[in-house]
Amino acid sequence: MNEAALQYLTERHCSTQWRDFLGVLGEELVGQLNEAGAREFMARMGARFAQRFDLGPCSSLAELERAIAQIWLDVDWGWTGIEDNGDALVIRHHCAPLRTAFGESSDAWSGAFLQGAYQHWFRMLGSSDTLQVSQQSAVDATGSVEFRFGR
Repeated sequence: MNEAALQYLTERHCSTQWRDFLGVLGEELVGQLNEAGAREFMARMGARFAQRFDLGPCSSLAELERAIAQIWLDVDWGWTGIEDNGDALVIRHHCAPLRTAFGESSDAWSGAFLQGAYQHWFRMLGSSDTLQVSQQSAVDATGSVEFRFGR
């Protein structure tokens, strides 16, 4: 993809009126809490966010994927793909506005928001505490990030 087109589309992920505010909010989070504290804070925010959205009945992986993807699409936060790789579920979140909202320096901690949301939804579906969502990749230039749900 053309670099200028990618930059334009990525910048559209976050309303201009919020970009500077969220940027300084992120800087203050890391300044007050350090990176680990900012990750923990964002994970709690993600869980609180997920509490607002009921997945409804999900009796298959395909139904779960559709339910979660629809929530993200409805709030203009991209979409999700979920696949079973045998020993864990691989969750790929595409086009999240995290980097656009908080800046590239947020890559180390902002993905924890999504991690917290996914963890909450899996718990609401009955997963045990031994199964955890963990971030497997950094947030890339398109706002995509990969998670793993398993032991």
